[in-house]
Amino acid sequence: MTQPSDPAQVYRHLVRTLGALVGSGTISQLVSSLEKGLRALTPHMFLGVAIWNRYEDELVTFLPRGRRLERGLRRYFEAIASAPHDAGTGRYDEGALFERPVQRAGHSFFYERRAVEEGVTAMLFIEFVSPEDGDTFGIIAGDLVPQFWGLLTERYGRAAAGEESDMLWRLTDAEKREEDWLNEIELNQLLQNLLQLSLRKLGAKIGAILLLDERTGDFIIEPRAVVGKAISVIPEKFSTKERSITAMVYRTNQYYICNDTESDGNYYPIFQGIKSSLIVPITFQGRCIGVIAIESQSKGRFSVGDAENLQSIAKTATMFIRRAQLYRETAQSGDGIMIFGRTEKWKEVERRIEKAARTDATVILRGESGTGKELIAHAIHFNSPRRDRPFVVINCAAIPSELLESEMFGHVKGAFTGAYADKTGEFERADGGTIFLDEIGDLPVLLQVKILRTLQSGEIRPVGSSKPPQRVNVRVIAATSRDLERMIETGTFRLDIYYRLHVVPIWLPSLREYREDIPFIVEHFIREANERFHTTVQRPDKRAIDLLMAYDYPGNMRQLRNFIQQAVIMSDGPVLRSEHLPPEVQGALPLVPASTGGSTAPRFSAEGPLPSYREEKERVLADFSSEYLRALLARTRGNIKQAAREAGISRMALYKLLARYAIPHHD
Repeated sequence: MTQPSDPAQVYRHLVRTLGALVGSGTISQLVSSLEKGLRALTPHMFLGVAIWNRYEDELVTFLPRGRRLERGLRRYFEAIASAPHDAGTGRYDEGALFERPVQRAGHSFFYERRAVEEGVTAMLFIEFVSPEDGDTFGIIAGDLVPQFWGLLTERYGRAAAGEESDMLWRLTDAEKREEDWLNEIELNQLLQNLLQLSLRKLGAKIGAILLLDERTGDFIIEPRAVVGKAISVIPEKFSTKERSITAMVYRTNQYYICNDTESDGNYYPIFQGIKSSLIVPITFQGRCIGVIAIESQSKGRFSVGDAENLQSIAKTATMFIRRAQLYRETAQSGDGIMIFGRTEKWKEVERRIEKAARTDATVILRGESGTGKELIAHAIHFNSPRRDRPFVVINCAAIPSELLESEMFGHVKGAFTGAYADKTGEFERADGGTIFLDEIGDLPVLLQVKILRTLQSGEIRPVGSSKPPQRVNVRVIAATSRDLERMIETGTFRLDIYYRLHVVPIWLPSLREYREDIPFIVEHFIREANERFHTTVQRPDKRAIDLLMAYDYPGNMRQLRNFIQQAVIMSDGPVLRSEHLPPEVQGALPLVPASTGGSTAPRFSAEGPLPSYREEKERVLADFSSEYLRALLARTRGNIKQAAREAGISRMALYKLLARYAIPHHD
């Protein structure tokens, strides 16, 4: 057998290679450093690394050379994953593990695999073209390979921690943290985010989210809210009446911990090799509307603390799930209804929606024009037992007063000139469901009396009818942007109907009160406008966002939507720029003067008093930092991770700067 290279020379290469490995920041760089170091000794070798997540059946390869071979190499790594031993060497002509070499001249190979975490295996494959290359590698393998595995495991942990911190950094701070990850209007994306958040928080790899179909009483799985290798094809529906842990959680509305699935007769297997299962309910109005199921291939995996943590996430997610369900359902029949806002005032609005929806109590929605009162009325109806019954809207300000009574209560033939046939009124059409009386402050006083009678008795009588009143089962939601209290003082609104309507009053905040959500809302309105007008605008520029956040919006959400639609139509490329916005928005901020090459008027004068150098330096630094950070957040639309990357600092450092200079943020 030919002797390998000089051992002293080989070890010098080993030292240099180990130094390069230690200096590698990522897994990709680490693999490249290993390949480069070995190629200096064995120029014709081939090297590849793969990481396999068996739960998701996902294989990620790292190939410094030969990316075109990636698809074919999957078979090699699959063979390594299923090999009886964790490491091995061999020659291709010995009919060993692999059918043929990667390279035409390939002679022998080395492989080794290591578990980097539960369910995740890393694999190293090296091919040599001569026995000498294999022997040379054998001299250093005992020192090099263990060091490589140690560094790869550390880099993998760092990458996983970085991915986790993207999702869970927000959990370590006080407010609005989980909500940032869950503030998504598309239901399938929201559930995917929710599952990833849940898995990361519990350090698990397998799970699914099931939502209740309230019409059939079955649980439905969203395809994107499933992570794990299933035993067979996962069914689309799960009955809540059969014997299973999921059904028990649905009936009891309590979490269930199963730490030994083999001995639990209630466990129904979906994923392969499961030994422990934790299922918590997603609760709305005191009832279960879905479950989060997290599972593990280890016995005794879950604790009461895990269940409580998962239940906390489910509680936070409920509001966003109901928003996304409302959007999905209403989008099927027209424009999807989107509810935004995460301030405390909005949370109070949604708490009152939840409580009011479960009853038939009369609700009045108060707030400025354009704050979304009709959307909230839809939300109350959607979350109520009447959701499958009619939802009827009457705009009291849009119908002439002489026709309004007929519109509401109907009329009989001949009741007045032009009444050529009987007409069914909107109250009768809404029987069993909900009627929304928008702008009720515009109702004539005489008609207020008739509405009051209907609210009190549940009875209606068509105009011109001599028959006894007809009873209707209608839930009334009213809304107004007018000052009813002032109208009572002037005699234009009756006090008795005021009290009858104010059983559950809900005040809607203006857009100015949740200004920090505007970048997120703009993003959705751009997507909405693209679908409507067949445009391809991708994002607003920094100046446009600055202007949109500075404007006061007397027309609130309706006005912002109109601004974005206009700007999208006027855009001539993928970026919505400030000049595409309406003139009133462009005047919301003073224009920033163009740079003059750094020449500015002198700040100090020899005649006047001078502040101390330290004080003036701190003031200038504070001014610069504040201006820079605000521009940075506006440019990245509040994305802290992206902002930190563009600024060239860590997220921790960025958070500290934002706190130091009192810059508001919501990432």
